[in-house]
Amino acid sequence: MHLDHSTEIEDYPQDLSISRLCADVAVVIWDIPASSKALTKCTIEASNPLVPLVSLSMPLETGGQRMFWAMRTKADPVSLRLSNGNSTSDQEVMLYPASELGAFDIERALSNIGSGGQVKLLNNLLGTWRSAFRLSQNSIFAGVAREVTVALTPEPREVRSCGQPIDGLHLLETGLNPDLGAVTAIYGISGNSVISLPVKLVIGPAVKKGLQQCHLLVESARALPQSFRLVISGKNGVAVRKLSDIASASDFQKWWGKKQGDASLRAFLVRHLAKVPGAGIATAIDMQIRAPLPARQIGKSATQPSGEIDLALALDGGLLVGGWTNDPSGMLAGIEYVTEDGTALPLKPNFYSFPGKTGKGEDGSRSDVTGFAAWLPQVNNLGPLLQPRFQMRLISGATSALVPQMQPFEAGAQRNCILRAVPPQHAKAQVFERILAPALREVEQKIGKMVKIADVKDYGIMPESPLVSLVIPLYRNLDFLRFQLSAMATDPWLVENAEIIFVLDSPEIQDDTEHMLGGLHILHDLPMKLATMNRNGGYARACNAGASLANGTILVMLNSDVVPCKAGWLDELINPLFKQKKLGAVGPKLLFEDGSLQHAGLYFARDQRGVWLNHHFYKGMPGDYAPARVARFVPGVTGACLVTRKDIYDLVGGFTEDYVIGDYEDSDLCLKIRQIGFQIAYEPNVALYHFERRSIRRSSDYMRGLASQYNSWLHTQRWNRDISELMTSYLDETDEDTVTPFVSNKSERSAA
Repeated sequence: MHLDHSTEIEDYPQDLSISRLCADVAVVIWDIPASSKALTKCTIEASNPLVPLVSLSMPLETGGQRMFWAMRTKADPVSLRLSNGNSTSDQEVMLYPASELGAFDIERALSNIGSGGQVKLLNNLLGTWRSAFRLSQNSIFAGVAREVTVALTPEPREVRSCGQPIDGLHLLETGLNPDLGAVTAIYGISGNSVISLPVKLVIGPAVKKGLQQCHLLVESARALPQSFRLVISGKNGVAVRKLSDIASASDFQKWWGKKQGDASLRAFLVRHLAKVPGAGIATAIDMQIRAPLPARQIGKSATQPSGEIDLALALDGGLLVGGWTNDPSGMLAGIEYVTEDGTALPLKPNFYSFPGKTGKGEDGSRSDVTGFAAWLPQVNNLGPLLQPRFQMRLISGATSALVPQMQPFEAGAQRNCILRAVPPQHAKAQVFERILAPALREVEQKIGKMVKIADVKDYGIMPESPLVSLVIPLYRNLDFLRFQLSAMATDPWLVENAEIIFVLDSPEIQDDTEHMLGGLHILHDLPMKLATMNRNGGYARACNAGASLANGTILVMLNSDVVPCKAGWLDELINPLFKQKKLGAVGPKLLFEDGSLQHAGLYFARDQRGVWLNHHFYKGMPGDYAPARVARFVPGVTGACLVTRKDIYDLVGGFTEDYVIGDYEDSDLCLKIRQIGFQIAYEPNVALYHFERRSIRRSSDYMRGLASQYNSWLHTQRWNRDISELMTSYLDETDEDTVTPFVSNKSERSAA
């Protein structure tokens, strides 16, 4: 039987009411008279515990206070006792199931509490009460919330649809009173739901007709209903908005064509669209490429400050900035990044300046300026923002805008820009640590996530259970493949026991490579495998990809410019790994094409900066130099030909992939192998020709930029203590008169 107890409740004192918020939630409202102490602590007790229970207290305009208690009701009536600390004022009431109560009295709830109290009640209704009782999808509650907004704002301003940048994401436009203050929450009210929307909005700095232009992004798979109400809660109040006529909704592309010059709005849209993989990122990039902002610099003057931003990479972890300034009169206070909300952030403290020159002018001359590079970690997750805004600030407080040219968004191109951010002669350890390393780490991680094997092709029938797997990375240079494969094809032991895996790290030459390998296979009838990467990822990633396809017990990392001198070399080279249980890797003698020594083991020596560099024993000496004919343990061996067990390689994780382009991965691998308790050996009885660094020389980004210096710095940061201990013990333990002076002299020259 359904009973309506609203009539019975009307008999309660005038200062007390109990009503229905929704089917199972009731609200008790109690006004405490002015004679009571203001804002005293009030309590509510029940014969059965009420969970959840939320309370709200606010002063009345006429004095005293109003208490709100919201609670979930039970199937049977519950006795309540309300107390304000004065026993003579206590109230005894009966709480019936909410379905038997009258509707929430909005007029009663909002009366006599002033505008501040009304805003507080609305915020609690949409925030705390909605969340505590899980009412987001409750249509009765949505009706109450809507009626409260209508009572507070009978004629709300409109919020206009600007279309959908991508499916499911609606862009809305409205105006806000600057007195609203910082926005703390946004709620959307429809006919059957009240939801808390992520605070995705940008407010323009300019005030027009007393309002600041505001743009919001709202996620909804469906079109927003005409009944949609938006409640924007600010520090100093709320703003209620209704959706304008849906027929006037804009096509986003047409609308953006009129707004694309708004840099703050552009940055806002880019940042949020970039959080949507695929379509969002593509749209953010397309918006900028279709309508780039005009680049702005301040031309060089004999008396006034000037400057330019030529590097501005917006990365997930921060903003990398580079450029130049000239301040002949000492008027410049600094360069600042301007955020989407107009906040100006100085390019500090991670800032480094160096002497530089501008590009050639019309007369061919170059001017002396002050170059700089900076890293701002406090501005992160900007998305693919291709033209961040900056300004030059003078000591007087005046500012002038600086806008860079369109910046690259592809990770490889970004890496190339980073490697040119500072001239190599000015690249100090602090520059790497505080400015360049955070950017390079992030870009390398992005490249690593994108790189994978795109295609695998077999030439002939690959051996089922090879003893040895040779992994040979290819990058642009195919000059020595004919010689290398001819030497292998005429080596009976290698043909019988090894598989050959080529890894093409430059997919742009896939057709040429496949054609060449196909011809060489026909010529020699030597089975081989070609794995083609989907993009250039660098030496380490190519080697690791090849190793993932290897089936041999022994793994040989071999450069494409290494050519064996004679047959049987591989059998002889791998034997020490079977005979010595604690041997983790071995490397052969490598010769230059003139027969002189290129490698007889690898060791470390510090340069003048204290950075450990890789050196090769006896480099440049005659190929038959007596000390290089001695087999021995060495600190490391070069990756040009590095032989290890597949299980050891997998155990240490293969080559470390965060070195840039290709360098120091081999010594890093040797140090990782040493770290788990194995030794590294040099085998002089095996000699191969190495036409050194022919592939890497084809990478202009490596040769012209900071890659080698960065890699040596990173290698030192990672292994400094281990290398110091290793080289000390190595020099103490070696008995060879030729080794110790050789290494010591190199160290002294490097540190000079």
